[in-house]
Amino acid sequence: MDISYSYNKIRKNYGRQPMFCESPVQLLDSIDPNVGEQKKYGLRNPVHQFAQVSKNMSQHYINTKRVVYTDGGANHGEGGWPKDVNFWDEEMTSRYRRRVERDDDYVDAVLSLYSDFDHFVKQNNAIEMYEMYFGQMKREKPLEKSMIRLTNVYKDPFKRPVSSISWTAEDDPKLIVGYCNRKYPILGPVNNNFTGYVWDLENPHSPLLEIDPPTACWQLVCSPVSPSIVVGGLNDGRVCMFDIREKKTPMAISPMHLAHRDPVTSVVYMQSRANTEFFSASTDGMIMWWDIRDLSQPTDALMMTIRVPPGEPASLAYSEGVSVLQFERTIPTKFLCGTDTGFVVNVNRKGKTPNETMSAIYSAQRGPVKALHRSPCIVKMFMTCGDWTINLWSDDVHTSPIITGFPQRYQPNDVAWAPLRHSSFMAVTSNGNFQYWDILRKYREPIMVLPITTVPLQKVKPHDEGRLIATGDTNGSIYVLSLSDNLVQPADRDKGLLTAMYDRETKREHILETRIKEILLKRKAEEDGITVVVEERIDEDALAKTAEDEYRKTVQEEIRRTGYSPASKSGPDSKMRRR
Repeated sequence: MDISYSYNKIRKNYGRQPMFCESPVQLLDSIDPNVGEQKKYGLRNPVHQFAQVSKNMSQHYINTKRVVYTDGGANHGEGGWPKDVNFWDEEMTSRYRRRVERDDDYVDAVLSLYSDFDHFVKQNNAIEMYEMYFGQMKREKPLEKSMIRLTNVYKDPFKRPVSSISWTAEDDPKLIVGYCNRKYPILGPVNNNFTGYVWDLENPHSPLLEIDPPTACWQLVCSPVSPSIVVGGLNDGRVCMFDIREKKTPMAISPMHLAHRDPVTSVVYMQSRANTEFFSASTDGMIMWWDIRDLSQPTDALMMTIRVPPGEPASLAYSEGVSVLQFERTIPTKFLCGTDTGFVVNVNRKGKTPNETMSAIYSAQRGPVKALHRSPCIVKMFMTCGDWTINLWSDDVHTSPIITGFPQRYQPNDVAWAPLRHSSFMAVTSNGNFQYWDILRKYREPIMVLPITTVPLQKVKPHDEGRLIATGDTNGSIYVLSLSDNLVQPADRDKGLLTAMYDRETKREHILETRIKEILLKRKAEEDGITVVVEERIDEDALAKTAEDEYRKTVQEEIRRTGYSPASKSGPDSKMRRR
């Protein structure tokens, strides 16, 4: 098969100029778009696409001109005088002033400024700029909407759970945070990094200082008088003292054989002359008192044994694990103790016998008591948090809370009273919500709820001024919240209303407690076959009213029987009798 082809052209046709001419457009072919393929794509308008094959490796150095700044000042006492005039000489200055005032230029300048000066004086006299208009009217309080705002977030790079939060007692407060996983180490250690942080509120990116304890730190508490002194409770039962000005390791630590046997669950400063004493509690059932000046041994110890069988001596076998402590400085000899079994014990340090030492026992929760705080307004009222409820208790009522909280869907992990607003408290829950309660406005539900995170919130700690609130979650994040003024400051009648509510609920519980005792006594007597006469309280007002009604009824029956009527009697003094 021949695949070649030859073209023949005459030589005379070579080299001729081509002649072009215009011709109409002729459609050769038309291909319609595929609608199915067109639906697979979307139109982008406009389209910006940048492409660079190689990396940009350029580097530039620029030497700028250095500018030197200097600070200078001038002390201007009196100026405008010629060099030959001593302004300290009063006679010389007055002589020069009289000479200037006689000058024609001075007179012309004063006359030219007179019209403007007169206008401003008259305007000032017409409108009194310093007068207080409507000064007699009472000032109304501004209407402010309740608001909770998230101010800052301080994140732990290792995402460790927050175990404790404490504020430093200074003008520029800082946050001292301990991180620890409190789960029991079944398969291995759960805490590998023990470092705690001191956060500056203005810098959420990196901690200001670090605290390096020897083991995992469950509690970190700042001294109420010295912001640089920090006391810590460790996972191995020891307590230690840090001075963050000196170094990040402990300055002093208690010996192992004199410390707690279990992790330290609570550390609280107590009232003392030098503010150096504190006491600690642990799940081993022991409470120990310490002095930071000498941590070689505890100054005192107390065993929490509230359920000892008859005839058995008190020992650690019958002790209750302590989960939280509460100390009120206005009651220096007493403190509250919450246990892992749900009890709250009112402890008196001055007691000589076990019954006097543990003067009152409250069955507070159905699980461990997670938080325990006294009211800053009413010292006898305290609040407990555990299982799914938050309860309010009175020191005088031991059987039941004066205000029982409604069970919530998610467990509250921590609560705290508002420092300044008497009737309010705040709580954090396991679903990551921050709740603000006011028992005078709503006691069935919180007045405000702020979702903060999706993981459980562990701790809440308000600042003493009441505006800033610090909360921590299980991922190691610290959230600082800011409250509006109407959530910080109390109303005028809040304290009186709260006191009246406390007295009313306490009285009601006393009545119910007395009635229950009577019913139980009567039931026990019926079971034993003994007739017991229960004294009934006599209501004198009701007896007086009953006697008066019987007297009137007897008089009316006597009148009806005899037919005697004072109004029907005739005589000279009948009108006087009717009158």
